This record gives sequence, C-alpha cells and structure tokens, in this order.
Amino acid sequence: MTNNPLLKQAGQIRKLLELLGPPIAFRKMFGILNALEMQVEDGKYQRHAVARLCEALLATAQFYDIPEDMAGRLEELACGMIDLVEKHR
Repeated sequence: MTNNPLLKQAGQIRKLLELLGPPIAFRKMFGILNALEMQVEDGKYQRHAVARLCEALLATAQFYDIPEDMAGRLEELACGMIDLVEKHR
C-alpha cells in the first residue's frame, strides 16, 4: 500500500486537516476523507467516486472558516487526486 499514490495523497490531505484543529470540530470533512481513504486504500477504486468525494470535500470546506492558504492547499491536493485518477484510467 505504500506504493499507492492516491493513498499517499489522501494522507497529505489528512495531515492538512489535522492542522486545522480537533477532528470533532471538522467531523464532516474528516468523514468525507475517511470515505475517500476507504475508496482508494486497496487500489481498486471507482474513479467517479474518488472525484465526487474530492468535490464533496472541497464543497464542505467552504462551510468552515479555513485560512485562505490552507484552503488553497486543500484544493491543490484534492484536484491532484482527481488528476491521479484520470491518469490511471
């Protein structure tokens, strides 16, 4: 699993979210991230599901008061996951 680029990317998103504060304060975002990690963990993912989960993560982030630089980084990471999925079609 360490060679799974999608799981590595999800790990980067997790690290970023953990910097925002306690998971309970951002539980909707962590819930979506958990679903995203489950989708990609074994390498047998459904590309549309990964894309929709990334989109849901970004849409949900808009409801929180996230610093602009962190929101930008989150968008880069989520869009990066979608790019990885599309490259491996």
